[in-house]
This record gives sequence, C-alpha cells and structure tokens, in this order.
Amino acid sequence: SVLTSHEGQGLLPMTTGLVNRYKSAGVPPPHMLYVDRDCCSSMGTSRAGAMFVGWDDLVVRLDVCHFVRRFAAGLHTVSHPLYGLFMAKLSACIFEWDEGDVALLREAKRRELEQRQDVTGLTDELLMSKLNPKQLAQHCRRRTRGAEVTEQLITETLEAFKDAKETMGIPLVDQERMSAVWETQRRHLPCIQDPPGVQMYTQTGSLSKGGVTLPVYRCARGSTSLESFHNHLNRFIPGVQRTGWGSGV
Repeated sequence: SVLTSHEGQGLLPMTTGLVNRYKSAGVPPPHMLYVDRDCCSSMGTSRAGAMFVGWDDLVVRLDVCHFVRRFAAGLHTVSHPLYGLFMAKLSACIFEWDEGDVALLREAKRRELEQRQDVTGLTDELLMSKLNPKQLAQHCRRRTRGAEVTEQLITETLEAFKDAKETMGIPLVDQERMSAVWETQRRHLPCIQDPPGVQMYTQTGSLSKGGVTLPVYRCARGSTSLESFHNHLNRFIPGVQRTGWGSGV
C-alpha cells in the first residue's frame, strides 16, 4: 500500500486515527509513505513518518515528480521551448526501464508492423521511436538508478544545458539559481530511490499486440497515485467510513 502525506501538525489526529483503524481491523500497515516535502531530516527521522506512531517499518520517500519540478526554480521560465526536454532528461537521470519489458514491447511492435503494414527490417532504435510514452508506461516497469548514478547523471545534464538557448538567444538556465537548487536537492537523492524489497508495480491485466501477450502494469509511485489519493482514501482504509470525514481534515 502507498499513502500520501501533507505537512502540518494539524494532521496528527488524522494519522493517529489511521494507525488505530488499521490496528483495529487487523490489517498490516502500508509499506511506504510518499510525501512532497519533509522526506528526511538531519536526525535521520522524517517528520511525516514520525506522525504515524507504531508504524516503525514505514519507509518515507519523496515523490519524484515533485523533486524534478524543484529544478524549475533554476530556470528563467517554464515556457522556454527547451523546458520539456530538460525535464525529460532529468527524469531519465533517475529512472531506467526494465530491459526485458522493453524488449518484449519492441517485439510486439515489430510483429504488429509486419502484419498490418508489411514493414520489415526495422532496427531496435527505429522501433523505439514508434513507441509512445503511454505504451511504455503501460507495459514496461521502471526502477530508480541509485543515488550515486543519478547524482552523476544530473550533474552531466546540468552541464549540458548550462548554456542552452532557444532560437532568439534566450537561455534556459539561470546558472546562479540552478547551482543553489542543485546544492539543496542533492541531499534528497536517497529520498527518491525505490526501497529494496518493495514491489512498485502490480500487473492488472494483459493484452495482445502483434500476437505477443503484453502485461499491463499499474505503478504505485508517481504524481498520479499521489495527487489522486484523496479519491480512493475511504475505499481502502479499514474501518467504519464516516460521511464528511475527508472534507473535515
């Protein structure tokens, strides 16, 4: 299970109630807590995690989308033509695709093109160009690269975009501000890594493409599960539901 958190001691009664409801129902507590801030502290204890008293094994992680968006503070404007490419490169510094999943999807696309359009001889690179992000997210799993690798890759990406400009000569990066952002965010790299032993994906079904059976996955991490959490809150928290409970928090 994955829970989300928002800052503020005003949530303490709610978190205490959640702990009690899980305990009363005899249901194991969630494995992870995704937050948009307060993911760690100099003392090694997350303020958000400390609010769930009794859930000693709860792992607190910073939502990757919120982490990446923090780098926007080091840009001149988010409307810059290179903004999307820059954010995509940052995401690639953090995640890597499961090679087996991607190979299976490529093979399915190859067979589909052969059967429907009589297209043959495509290289893996060309096949990848014909896959859209939605297909990759639906059929392929990702994992975090590790803090050290991500630190190196982000450093290289920031260096590559340091002098990037659009056609009118407007730079993307404010180097002074970006240096400050990176100096602050560097310490959060361990906070965005997938914890060992926690299953981040659930197979929800399968479909056939080009005669190849592809699994369909749902990911527990990411902005979708984080931001839409309130829509599902009462459905999976054990115990008696109370009308208006959510709006009263």
